[in-house]
Amino acid sequence: MAFLALASQKSLLTLQKNFLQFQYVSIQNQIQSATAGMTAVEREYASMDDDDADYTEDADYIYYEDLSNQLETEKDSLDSQLTAIENEISGLKTLVNNNIKSSCTLNLIGGS
Repeated sequence: MAFLALASQKSLLTLQKNFLQFQYVSIQNQIQSATAGMTAVEREYASMDDDDADYTEDADYIYYEDLSNQLETEKDSLDSQLTAIENEISGLKTLVNNNIKSSCTLNLIGGS
């Protein structure tokens, strides 16, 4: 019975891990989009004749930069959560393997 409970817990953690990985990829895509927006603003300013124009003060550039920073923070948080879940899954795998070995040993000793 303990084996089934451990296996179920491992399956649940694997499902959570997959969801976090999906979120991670989504955030990476959003970061790429924000970076592309920043690059577009930079190019726009580079094509201007005004040497005093500073793209880093452009409202769109600031928006994309802030968004990118926020998304990087979220990505780091997801990365930490993924690491924690992977460690839990690894621990559960060890528990399941030890439980199986223990059960087999008891069966051998008990003569069943």
